Amino acid sequence: MSEEIETIIYTEEHVRISVDQWDNGGVWLSLQARSASMHTTLTRAEAEQMLKGLQAVLGAEVAA
Repeated sequence: MSEEIETIIYTEEHVRISVDQWDNGGVWLSLQARSASMHTTLTRAEAEQMLKGLQAVLGAEVAA
């Protein structure tokens, strides 16, 4: 029996972002705001692309 893995983030803009596991190594991504809700599933390859993009953005120099 596997344990569920879920990460929930509440942004400064009051958006709830939830990331959880999905079938066969995929990812469930959910965004919820005051008047909107959206979710999608990502394959492992798509999730890895997203992670790479986030790392690129966070690794970039910040202009002062």
